[in-house]
Amino acid sequence: MSDFLTVCKEISERLSTLPYDNGDSSDIGNEIGIVLGVYFSEGSFGWEKDDFISGLNHGIDLKKYQDEFDKDKNNL
Repeated sequence: MSDFLTVCKEISERLSTLPYDNGDSSDIGNEIGIVLGVYFSEGSFGWEKDDFISGLNHGIDLKKYQDEFDKDKNNL
């Protein structure tokens, strides 16, 4: 993605200025998807979407493993 920093900034701005106070994870996904949809090229949308989902899953796993590591470390 050639506009990486621009995309990050736009996602941050969009999420920090939501027009509603309550929502769930699907609302966050919708807002991120609206921004990413502008930048994903038509021919590569499939793999870029898959890459994004893989990265999201990886980040969630890292956080889960970090929490488990911290818990184990505190029990020593």
